[in-house]
Amino acid sequence: MKKLITLPFILLLLACAKSDDPTTTVDLESIFGVTQIASPIGEGRFFEDINYGDQERQQLDILLPENSNPSGVVIFFHGGGFTGGDKAQAFDDLLLETMQAVFEKDIAIVSANYSLLTTTGNQGVISALEDGTEAISFIKNHLSQMNIPSNKIILAGASAGAGIAQWNGFKNNLNDQVQGVVAIAAQSTYDLYEWENVFTGFSLDGLRQMNPFLQTLFLSFYGGEPTQADLDAVDYRDFMDATDPSLYVYNIAGDQVINSQGEIDFDVLYHSYLHGDYLRRKAIEVGQAFSGAFQELPDAFIIRKLK
Repeated sequence: MKKLITLPFILLLLACAKSDDPTTTVDLESIFGVTQIASPIGEGRFFEDINYGDQERQQLDILLPENSNPSGVVIFFHGGGFTGGDKAQAFDDLLLETMQAVFEKDIAIVSANYSLLTTTGNQGVISALEDGTEAISFIKNHLSQMNIPSNKIILAGASAGAGIAQWNGFKNNLNDQVQGVVAIAAQSTYDLYEWENVFTGFSLDGLRQMNPFLQTLFLSFYGGEPTQADLDAVDYRDFMDATDPSLYVYNIAGDQVINSQGEIDFDVLYHSYLHGDYLRRKAIEVGQAFSGAFQELPDAFIIRKLK
């Protein structure tokens, strides 16, 4: 009789232990409100289209390694000039090798969508930046349930997403758990008038007058003609100080904003190595640690900061 009682009791204990384990698939599916699907890379647990807010495009994907104890997490924001793009870009050809290298080191990956300039009700680029804050907050609130250490976060992004990572990573009230910021094909600030210090002979108002598309984009970017307060609110380069997480910058586009046909080269305008130089100069000025393509690959930086 004693053995008959013991076996059911042990099974009951095992069942309770499983239900209390925050890393089980069943629990995470319930917490995130989505069903686990096939991983886009490697062997992992993938949760797609999780709502981190109740607004349009406030969704993110989470990829967790099979190891139930990730050493950290990369929160990635896609590019697209705030007019397009999608969180699936985290696993496209451009970033696939980087993400695979990171994931192989048992680092979790989060990729988030955010408001675009065309999203209903947006207030300009500030809406995307603040969506980034909400996505980061959502992940911070669920770190323990995913068994991720509370102070092992990297913010990363490409182009527009790099701006979201920097804006949030350089704000002292938001970056206490962040170990690094990865900015790929980055802009140096979203006070676009500051770009006159990036490019020789650059005149923002002159380009606005020359190019109707750029004028429309400018007004959409700020939600109207900006005040100085509006410009200051998005000048994340001005937020930089010695207490901020380390910055990694990878910019390789050229320096000629106007091409040989007399047209604006938007790849250069948005992604020039001069933007990277302008960020590095500020980091040196304030004593903020930084790295970049000449020092190490982005995956090496991420692994170094989280392992």
